[in-house]
Amino acid sequence: MTGSEKRIILFIGAPGSGKGTQSSLLASRSAIPCVSTGAILRHAATLNTPDGFRLRQIMANGALVDDATVCDAVVARLRTLRSSESLILDGFPRTVGQARRLDETLRGLGIPGPTVLHLDVPNAVLIRRLSTRRQCASCGAVYNLSSNPSTNGPRCELDGGALVERDDDGEGVVARRLAAYEAETVPVIDYYRMRNGRGGIYRRLDGTLDPSVIAKGVAEIVLVPETALAA
Repeated sequence: MTGSEKRIILFIGAPGSGKGTQSSLLASRSAIPCVSTGAILRHAATLNTPDGFRLRQIMANGALVDDATVCDAVVARLRTLRSSESLILDGFPRTVGQARRLDETLRGLGIPGPTVLHLDVPNAVLIRRLSTRRQCASCGAVYNLSSNPSTNGPRCELDGGALVERDDDGEGVVARRLAAYEAETVPVIDYYRMRNGRGGIYRRLDGTLDPSVIAKGVAEIVLVPETALAA
């Protein structure tokens, strides 16, 4: 991807597939800004407002937030893009309705169809990842007790904050989140796969590989200049 091309890059996959990790790696190596819809919604859920309370209930139960709420937040961000600025969307779209709304918005803004990167991970691996995931209660940094533990034990390496299990990572909630993903988001993958090369690019990536290997594959697809990949 050259600096003059505006491109929307989507990371799609189940909870725990590594979307946040890969979008962050690509953003840091390419200077392409990243918008995590999950982070936006989690922030909104902390507000002491009727919408904040409603979001807390939805997320605690592992359900998906309604399309209109998510889409409005993403569309607002897309409209702020400069003429040559690309954007990484982490965790969006999650439904076919959201995908269609995104297509309409991009067409209206004169932006090409998205580059879709599908991180494919078996459910057994997802459950193991999510059940051992921990997040810093202070800064939000994410660790995993089995694959990426903090060198500071139960405390965050960055600021010493306590590492806690997210409300949406409990065993029962995880099962509901994966069921919701199968029902709502798997059709999105089919939607983009069938349109590959006609209004966008779709690529499947093995999400069980080492994150560095996946990141290399992502860079090759997105065509990030080699100089931007320096450690």
